[in-house]
Amino acid sequence: MTYRIAMNFAILFLVTGLFLLFLFLLIRMKSIAGTYRVMAEDFAYAIETGRMSEEELAEKCASLCVISSENKEEVYRIGEEPGRLFWGKWMFCRPKGTLQVYIRHKAPLVFSGAECSVEFLFECTGEWNQLFREWRSFAFWYLGITVIAVFVCFVLIQTELLPIRTMAEQVNRLTLQNIHGRRLNEEGTENELKVLAAVINRMLDRMEETYESQKQFVSEASHELQTPITVLQGYSSMLRRWGSEDREVLAESVKAIEEEAKSMQELVEKLLFLSRHERKKLPFAKERFDMAEVVSELEKEFDYLSGHREMSCPVCESVSVYGDRQLIKQALRVFLDNAVKYTNDGDRICVYCRNRSGACEVVVEDSGIGMKKEELEHIFARFYRADTVRGKNIDGHGLGLSIARLIIDGHAGKITIRSQYTKGSSFMITIPRQRSK
Repeated sequence: MTYRIAMNFAILFLVTGLFLLFLFLLIRMKSIAGTYRVMAEDFAYAIETGRMSEEELAEKCASLCVISSENKEEVYRIGEEPGRLFWGKWMFCRPKGTLQVYIRHKAPLVFSGAECSVEFLFECTGEWNQLFREWRSFAFWYLGITVIAVFVCFVLIQTELLPIRTMAEQVNRLTLQNIHGRRLNEEGTENELKVLAAVINRMLDRMEETYESQKQFVSEASHELQTPITVLQGYSSMLRRWGSEDREVLAESVKAIEEEAKSMQELVEKLLFLSRHERKKLPFAKERFDMAEVVSELEKEFDYLSGHREMSCPVCESVSVYGDRQLIKQALRVFLDNAVKYTNDGDRICVYCRNRSGACEVVVEDSGIGMKKEELEHIFARFYRADTVRGKNIDGHGLGLSIARLIIDGHAGKITIRSQYTKGSSFMITIPRQRSK
């Protein structure tokens, strides 16, 4: 990259130099031509007034030709035109191997009472040689300046790119095994490079966080699957030993295996749901529906599952929602299922469905065991189970709220939680008004 930039700079500098040399040549030639044009006009006036003799004219110019303006015939001539190579006003010839340069100019003249024009041919070999020396000197110095400028440019680019090469080497040494705690050194870098180093470090932070999250997810998923697998192995061993003879052992084992298989199925389905979301393949079959109907269905469904808890729906207002009916119902089922799990017989569970100026607000409220303040910060984390519920024989894998939040977020919704330990919890789900697409 350094060589390419230096070469491009050199080419640009040389092209600019050629243009300047050509421009310099044109300006100097125009200056020389202007000098001889004035001289031709002065000589024509001198001829017309008789101030200059023929011998003086022969000394001043190489040749002179007076041409009649009427019939274009030659009236008077002094000297002969040398050479054969013409270029506009300029004439070049090489008698005896030496370069001679001439320039011609015309001027009006009244000769012997008739209107004529006089054409002068001046030798300007000396001026041309001086022009060539100036051009050669200019080219020599410009070429030297170009070499120095390219060298300085190369050194400066090498110096400026050194931090980038250092950063590239540091990034190249990073792997998933050593990414932890290793970051680019932002000290010594300035301006855009410092910003670039900071951006790369933030990217590495996100990569490390994602990698650690995946490791934790795999570890926790393996741990959750280990328990039912152990149970299945235990009961299958029991069946192999006594199941064929003891009917009670057979019935107990079959029931336990069915329950654990169902639990594993639910866990795998939740893991697949989360995996589809991570790969951005979570389908949303959105349609327009009435949220009041979904809330009524869930209230009836959990009325049978709540046991001796007081299940009610004090407010159920009709509100049109544009979204995936089944997924939203699945998310609300998570909140109601948790309300049943974390309440006791005699506790109260209320579901509200309100229309807030076209927006939908669903509230699931219970008077159960509630949560501590520090627990509220982690309840949406995957596989999280609060310490206050561990050991209380409450079923669950700690994935329900994570899935519910993904569904609500997918509908641009918001979840607000109010909870007091031993007093109960309230989950408020708000889905904004959306137009059908």
